[in-house]
Amino acid sequence: MLKHLLLLILLVGCGTGERDTLRAYREAFAIGDFAKAREILSKAELTKSTNSQLLHFMEEGRLAYVSGDYQASVGFFNRAIELVDAQYTKSLTREGSKWILNDASGEFFGSPYERSWLFYHQAMAYLKMYQNKIGDDPRRNLFSARAALLAWDSFFQEWQRATEGKSIYRHDLVAKVVAAQVHEATGIRADEQIALQLYKDGFQLLKNLSPTYASFNSKSSEYVGVVTETLTEKGQFIADVKDIAPTATASSTRDFLIERIISLIQKLRPSDLSTLTAQLGITADEINKFKKSEVGNVVVVLEEGVVPAKIAKDINLGVQGLAKLSKDKKTQQDIARIGSEVLAVFAVNVLGLNPRGTTSYGDYRGRHALMTVAVHEFGIEFEIPAIESGALPQELWLQLTNEKGEKTQQPLNVLTHLEDVAKLSLEEESSQRIVRTGVRVAMKHVAAILGAMTVYKSMNKDGKENPFAKYAAIASYLAASKGIKYSERADTRSWQSLPRTLRMGEFKVKAGTYKAHIVRKAEQNSWVELRALGDVTASKEKAIFTYSLPQM
Repeated sequence: MLKHLLLLILLVGCGTGERDTLRAYREAFAIGDFAKAREILSKAELTKSTNSQLLHFMEEGRLAYVSGDYQASVGFFNRAIELVDAQYTKSLTREGSKWILNDASGEFFGSPYERSWLFYHQAMAYLKMYQNKIGDDPRRNLFSARAALLAWDSFFQEWQRATEGKSIYRHDLVAKVVAAQVHEATGIRADEQIALQLYKDGFQLLKNLSPTYASFNSKSSEYVGVVTETLTEKGQFIADVKDIAPTATASSTRDFLIERIISLIQKLRPSDLSTLTAQLGITADEINKFKKSEVGNVVVVLEEGVVPAKIAKDINLGVQGLAKLSKDKKTQQDIARIGSEVLAVFAVNVLGLNPRGTTSYGDYRGRHALMTVAVHEFGIEFEIPAIESGALPQELWLQLTNEKGEKTQQPLNVLTHLEDVAKLSLEEESSQRIVRTGVRVAMKHVAAILGAMTVYKSMNKDGKENPFAKYAAIASYLAASKGIKYSERADTRSWQSLPRTLRMGEFKVKAGTYKAHIVRKAEQNSWVELRALGDVTASKEKAIFTYSLPQM
């Protein structure tokens, strides 16, 4: 037993050390010290562990991407996507399940949003290679970026099939809007037609999906509750308009999408402008507001901050409560029957909680029944991963200053606040995780109790009661329960360097070089500069500039 306890202490120490290493890596990345982040990552255990191979590819790819080594980043993201495909096939073969969940001691699969964002990074890395004329045929990279974004859309289609449409995480506004921008950048009319449809799809996502997130809807919890209920009962993504209270972020992003739609319609087929009210619910006033808009030639993508780290959240359930969580009736019955009876016997006969001073068999049975009810709520404790809520994204603008000192501003619109996405995604997983993990933990406790009872009986041979048997049984169970708790710790591994917020702004400006700054509105329509981004060069062709910065 001592050997096992020493091993447990060693394992806990190793786990704590790795968490500290990844925390230091994340902190260095968050402040933009990518050289230090790379140095710390090179020493992390995940670089050597086959169980964390996907996470290793994610982090290496992101580091290479923000450091400007786009060819290396494409290589890492391609390997990560191939591994995700292999994991998916393996999960079908082994479990017959398409809902993949991580176990702390097993292979890292990532949460759905983490697997999803591999395609964003793959596309953007290819796009940067195109813009920086890397490779023998740079334009080929532009079409590789487009292909990656189509694959991102396919990922969501497969995810909805896998979850039978029961998942709230069903698409990402970024996927639609970035895909539209890349299609526009080809300069091919057919691609511009596709871009227009992608903006329209994005507008519908903003209307239906984005209200599930607090950054877009101040009544998001009510909206999620209604959506979850309809998904469970009817398999439809339905919610009431009364559960939507758009934030300033939502309103700004809505204007951005309307402007993109109207500018493209006027370029491609102006006669369709009158159809927008019936088709998308865009009002006549909104159409008039953006009627003079033109397709922009400068697009800025801002990847801001890092998504909060996953934490371990304690779950405490009684056997009875756990049984109720399971949808399978046989599982409910087995947990209730085996759990309560075995624990009752243990409590009464081993821990010494047996009724004393009983005057009749009926009195003994009554107290035994009372004990059974009491231990029926015996605590089953384990952890699940979660993300704590932080501050909502603030309003930011991009300011361009030309050589004459003339300034123009456009909002940096929030397309995705990944903190919201990560939090909701983990909460959605939690019900399935609680049942699966809880049932396993309950059965481990039952086995531990049976083991303690075996110890007790082995020390009370030949009808003689050993005074130390009870303490040995209790020690056996306590040691086992400590091991159970450690073995069922939450898997808090996560893609540490994912951006917390992704924003986009678009300008139509004359060809030339501009100084770019991130600014905030102040009183009396003045502007406060927050950060200089350097020079932006505009031409007739659409150019997309990306920046990865600390949280504003």
